[in-house]
Amino acid sequence: MITFILLLLIAFGSALSYYKPPEKSYFDPSVLVIQQDMYLGKQLKDYTILTESGWTSLYKVMDRKPTILILAYYTCDSACPLIVQNTLKSTQGIDKGKFRVVVLSFDKRDSLDTLKAFKKKLGSITDNWVFGLLDEKSIKEITQSVGFKFFYSEQDKTFVHPNTLIFLSPDAKVMRYLFGIDYRTKDIELALVDAQREKPSINNLIDLALLACYRYDEQRSRYVLDPVVIFAGAGFTLLAITGFITILYKKPKEV
Repeated sequence: MITFILLLLIAFGSALSYYKPPEKSYFDPSVLVIQQDMYLGKQLKDYTILTESGWTSLYKVMDRKPTILILAYYTCDSACPLIVQNTLKSTQGIDKGKFRVVVLSFDKRDSLDTLKAFKKKLGSITDNWVFGLLDEKSIKEITQSVGFKFFYSEQDKTFVHPNTLIFLSPDAKVMRYLFGIDYRTKDIELALVDAQREKPSINNLIDLALLACYRYDEQRSRYVLDPVVIFAGAGFTLLAITGFITILYKKPKEV
């Protein structure tokens, strides 16, 4: 009986020596996380971009305006086109002269042909949008500069990457991230104002005053009304009403 048990253990041990545990999941959730505090305020260099019109530069297409940077890849058939389409939709009511949108591919295999095919699916695009390609070195640099990590899943034949809009100041500093694939127009408007707060223009002073009523909620990736401002405004209003009532009902002094 003991001999049988020993033989059984030996056989089991031999089987284990040939057993290979399953590889770790291809999906790494940490890729989707951008540590915003590490990148906010960092200035991007003036990368050279290949567009349908030829070679140009990031600074030139930004034209000293707050800019939405979208990192995508042109053969994507899931998140990337949705991000771009929803951004197009959410920015329709915003004056196109006030901002720029730059879509750049992080896939070194993309070409002008895949770029054109991607644009064709989007339909009408306003002239403040630019789609471009980067060389491999620039892809590595710009993605690292904004904390955008990605990897290719052989199992799904697709890239895994963060879904985000990156807002740049007129001098190409990273000012805000909006995460997700669908964006409220109000959040984009406020993020564009946020991007220009270092060098405000006369035209956006009212917008800056509006921005003061909101704060960016990092957990929800959206702008929410600042309760401090709400309570302060309510308190001021109550004080003003009380003062008005006091003056209104104050009896005149007898002579």
